[in-house]
Amino acid sequence: MHKDLYISVEGVSVGYDAQAVLKDVSFNLYSGELICLLGANGRGKSTLLKTLMGILPIVTGEIQLKGKSLASFSAEEKAKEMAVVLTDSLRDVSMKAKDVVVTGRYPYLSWNARLNPEDEIIVQKSLTKVNALDYANRWMSDLSDGERQRVVLARALAQQTDVLLLDEPTAFLDLAHTMELSVLLKKFTREEGKSIIMSSHDWATAVQIADRVFWIDESSQFHILETEALKNGDKMNEMLNSSYGKWDSDKGRFEISMGHE
Repeated sequence: MHKDLYISVEGVSVGYDAQAVLKDVSFNLYSGELICLLGANGRGKSTLLKTLMGILPIVTGEIQLKGKSLASFSAEEKAKEMAVVLTDSLRDVSMKAKDVVVTGRYPYLSWNARLNPEDEIIVQKSLTKVNALDYANRWMSDLSDGERQRVVLARALAQQTDVLLLDEPTAFLDLAHTMELSVLLKKFTREEGKSIIMSSHDWATAVQIADRVFWIDESSQFHILETEALKNGDKMNEMLNSSYGKWDSDKGRFEISMGHE
């Protein structure tokens, strides 16, 4: 099956004030891929995502979006190609859920334009896809973390982009909502051909849903790993290098060693 190349990253270093925190990152992102970006806090996961989003400038290297330099895109053009979901976004905003999703249509409207019937249909379909239509008229501040995350995801879908970039989307979710969101994201790649990069700390979920894993190790080295290889316990234990337990490939989880009580 032919896959389109959406993002190309070549020799990129990312950081703040021209000081790199993560160096020499290279990868291609194709249509229909779900990538989990894993690594400890402070290793550069969010910095890399913000650079892909165009929020932070590239320190060195080149990022292309559909064959065109990312730096050449205007904010409006990027919003038509990539949708962004940030951790804890819109927690305290004074808006109703549907109105939040409506903002996903803004890149396609002039400054004083109202939504047309087609826009309204897109908003409703986006809410339906994430099972949020029942509380479309509730205030965001009244929603649970899981409900709020679905609304923010619906807003991203309403942008009708090929690429979704998500920074720790499951950070505040319980296990049930984490599984639900993971299934939804996998569904979007399989059924709609969307490409998704999501940062996470959750290795167990990553090996179940990711096509590939991008891992930033303790030395801030960037690795591209095939998910099937990670399901082998030996490989996972070599990477995690922990004396507090082992990865159980049969159970698909990290088993804590009680000898460290």
